[in-house]
Amino acid sequence: MRLKTTALPLACALFLLTAFGSANAETADRSKPIEINADNFQGDEVQQVAIYTGRVEVHQGTLEILGDKLTVTISPEGYRTITVTGNPVRMKERRDPKTPGVEEWVHASSLTAVYEEQKDVITLTELAKLARSENGLVKDSSAGEKIVYNLRTARSRVEGAVVEGKRNRVSTVLAPRKQGNQAAPAPSTGATAPMQGTTRLGQ
Repeated sequence: MRLKTTALPLACALFLLTAFGSANAETADRSKPIEINADNFQGDEVQQVAIYTGRVEVHQGTLEILGDKLTVTISPEGYRTITVTGNPVRMKERRDPKTPGVEEWVHASSLTAVYEEQKDVITLTELAKLARSENGLVKDSSAGEKIVYNLRTARSRVEGAVVEGKRNRVSTVLAPRKQGNQAAPAPSTGATAPMQGTTRLGQ
């Protein structure tokens, strides 16, 4: 039996709102309820731990997080750490429209995603990928063993894996800047086409 939760603990809400909660995220999402679906839930008030397991699905408007396990822990000082694991963890959210007819999404995936409240940092590790798409086509993307994003400074860092003492290279793809006389992309037909390119996320 699947568990459905609409009254989300504050710690989970904090993670979900900040993970993609930039000014470019769809504004309407922030006023919508947060819903978690999972196969199991365990909570320990003494240890200050809450665990959702089994086909974990989190939704708030267009924000979607999919994983196998979501764990919330609270330190003695009151700081929260939220860890999502999966094979992989997938996250996506639509951005507020900037160009008529262009539907823009942010996608992220990794085997582990961690939000540390004390540092205000989100870390994606193991097969970490971050991408921005327009009408289903990937425009910008980054990939590495670890992607670290600091919410306070809006700075990010991408690291490659260390293999036999050597660090692998990271990959970043940036879309070219549109020329002033370039026609705007055709309006979306409603159904978003599968994402294309070297990185395919959020499917």
